[in-house]
Amino acid sequence: MKGKPAMSLIRISLIALLTFSAATLTSVAQAQFPTRPVRIIIGVPPGGLSDNLARALAGEVSRIWGQPVLVENRVGASDIVAADAVAKAPPDGHTLYQTNGTLLMVNQLLRKKLPFDVERDFAPVVGLVRTSDVLVVRNGLNVKTVSDLIALAREKPGALNYGSLGIGSAPHLDVEKLSVAANVRFTHIPYKGGADAARGLMSGEIDFSFNGLTSVLGQIRQGQVRAIAWGAPQRSAAIPDVPTLAESGYAFDTGSWLGWMVPASTPRPIIERISSDALQVLASPAFRDKHVLAFGLEPLNLGREPFTALMKETRASFADLFSRIKITLE
Repeated sequence: MKGKPAMSLIRISLIALLTFSAATLTSVAQAQFPTRPVRIIIGVPPGGLSDNLARALAGEVSRIWGQPVLVENRVGASDIVAADAVAKAPPDGHTLYQTNGTLLMVNQLLRKKLPFDVERDFAPVVGLVRTSDVLVVRNGLNVKTVSDLIALAREKPGALNYGSLGIGSAPHLDVEKLSVAANVRFTHIPYKGGADAARGLMSGEIDFSFNGLTSVLGQIRQGQVRAIAWGAPQRSAAIPDVPTLAESGYAFDTGSWLGWMVPASTPRPIIERISSDALQVLASPAFRDKHVLAFGLEPLNLGREPFTALMKETRASFADLFSRIKITLE
């Protein structure tokens, strides 16, 4: 009986030592990051929403980390080139992948061959922002509401053309969601970018499209195209008179989200450091107003665990959509 208290003390001492050691290792790992310039790799060309956000964040976290943070545009194969570069990078936190949730899930669920495995090769870090799209129609189309658009589509199945950024892009899938919800059929015409789709709309090549707000806001305000619905839970301050899709009878969100990921075996303390510092930047009212809200983006500000949950939710949602529609990718 006399030996039990001594054993208990030894056990408590060991637990305390292990706890202290773990805390020390975490502090050391965080203190040693970063030791050289950090890269944010994105799969889109310079100048768009994702690129602008990445560069704004890079400038702010660079000041926190005391190291240069560089944005690299690895364009090609619907984000696969960028993702593959990060998957094969050293797992030390010095290479980040700024991913678009739609492209990430489309690649994972629809492509038969990828040079990486989304769930095995990446670790979620932080959810940055959510993008939303506005539903716009050409001026010559006698459509002022979503109900008008659906009624016309039912009257003339397949006769209405819509534009997108390509098969599997957010604007393409936004229309597919509407098609499923309303049980109507449209004809898809893919474009290379949002600006091309907007020009197609004004020239009459297409009848309607979902677009990022910044790409068509000028045309909306000048009366060159007509906005009939905003694809977010609340109305946009930039177009307050335009009802949401939910107000129009179709309760689904449009667009996608942007977030950061790293190679899967990156040490947890480094992931937490990156996440914490990015969230600190996103929480700044000045940054939010200038680089998020001004571009029609919605702040997410999700740490590692809630961002991981969002990814699972998004994957399930797209899996359900793809079970309902016919879509093929090479």
